[in-house]
Amino acid sequence: MGLLSLGTPLPWDQAKLLANKVRKHGIEQFLHIWRNMKDRQRDQLLWGDEIEYMLISVDRNRRRARLSQRGHELLSLLQAEESESLERASRTGEKPELEALWRPEFGRYMIEGTPGHPYNSTVHELINVEANMKKRREIVTRMMDRDEIILSVGSYPELGSGDFLDPPHKANGEYSRSLFLPDEVINPHPRYRTLAGNIRERRGSKVTINMPIFYDQNTPYPFVDPTIPYSRDLFPGDKEAREGAALPGHIYMDAMGFGMGCCCLQITLQAPNVDQARRLFDQLATVGAVM
Repeated sequence: MGLLSLGTPLPWDQAKLLANKVRKHGIEQFLHIWRNMKDRQRDQLLWGDEIEYMLISVDRNRRRARLSQRGHELLSLLQAEESESLERASRTGEKPELEALWRPEFGRYMIEGTPGHPYNSTVHELINVEANMKKRREIVTRMMDRDEIILSVGSYPELGSGDFLDPPHKANGEYSRSLFLPDEVINPHPRYRTLAGNIRERRGSKVTINMPIFYDQNTPYPFVDPTIPYSRDLFPGDKEAREGAALPGHIYMDAMGFGMGCCCLQITLQAPNVDQARRLFDQLATVGAVM
């Protein structure tokens, strides 16, 4: 999830006044970098994977599993170890021995783990990939409570449905204004909540996601999502669901958290030159959708 810097994010009504300036400067910076780097050759091929995890709180007595908000707290502990290692290396002048790096993600229950250093293309590095993935799980597990587990799955099945969050919160947040997701699922860093609010403001409406329902012998027809609180009248956007945003025969979702709150495996590559970068892109673009 990119670089997070300190500062105060601007609300959309202020940010849009600067949009053209930021766009112009971004294009100028890109062209400057391109002119200076387009003929660069013989960089080492480097790459790395990024795995996003969900922290789950398990109540074994009630046989319940919920998304845990302690992911952000766990991330602070993991990054503290990282900072200590870097400071120690700075004092001794030695290369820092980092087996993994940890970064925040959109969800408060999410953690992103990467290798401590980029891989190269040697056989030794390639056979170490799976071992490092296992090591990352071990590092996180060491810091978890006894009733916690981590999952590396795309989407939590009960996200936004009933009692899915630990501790529980009502879906009445000012930023996303979702009928299903409380703002407490969002990482507390100001960037993320502002992002959720600004996208809604820019659209002039809430996010609209409709996934077709899978019909089997137990699915009522026509299917109308029974979890939608059509009668809620807390925010102006609450009327959208009952005015047609929620389609019959579909599961309706109304917040970017249903997308940004999903986890995935990502790969980042540094090619030796632009031509090889283009070749890599063309080859991976065809299989990316399948994978």
